[in-house]
Amino acid sequence: MSDAPNPGALAARLKPSEDADDVAAEVEEALARLEALPDLAVTEHVAVFEGVQQRLSEILSNVDDA
Repeated sequence: MSDAPNPGALAARLKPSEDADDVAAEVEEALARLEALPDLAVTEHVAVFEGVQQRLSEILSNVDDA
């Protein structure tokens, strides 16, 4: 038997999963926090950026674990 990957199995891995919609929603939610920036003092922007970056890192980490 060959060590070559099964094309059918590879194709199944490339199909968007139901989780993709959940991930997209989580990303949108994280990015929505940026909409508050115009109402905040510039000195408060860094905290918002850091919070968004942290949340996006968590989301990406969860995707990698799946």
